[in-house]
Amino acid sequence: MSSLPDLDNITEASGVETTSAPIIQIPARTRRSSPDSNCGLRSIQLQVRDLGLGYDSDETVLFKYCSGTCPHARSNHDLTLTNLKLTGLLPHPAPGELWHNAPCCRPTHHEDVAFLDNSHRWHKVEKLSAAGCGCVG
Repeated sequence: MSSLPDLDNITEASGVETTSAPIIQIPARTRRSSPDSNCGLRSIQLQVRDLGLGYDSDETVLFKYCSGTCPHARSNHDLTLTNLKLTGLLPHPAPGELWHNAPCCRPTHHEDVAFLDNSHRWHKVEKLSAAGCGCVG
């Protein structure tokens, strides 16, 4: 027989009894959240002509974009803006104009995309694809 210690119950030098079963903490999530709902970088394979930029190309590129939700922490600015709107001290926005008072998921930096068109010419479109995302606002 081997002289290995019993791993089910081990008493440390401090006198505290521990077990070998790991304790796994699962972060609490709200009902609306899911792993894919947080702001982050997503990607899709598209033909260049599907980008809507007017290029005649059958090439496929990886287009990266930002999508997802952002946590909304109310700042003093948000509280004051809400109060001013409710009391009527701020003018109503013009038709078609909106007030945005929640952070949104936007690119924090971009990357260029290069491709060959159907006439065998190279094109480089600057800042076409997202390279990083964050909650803005």
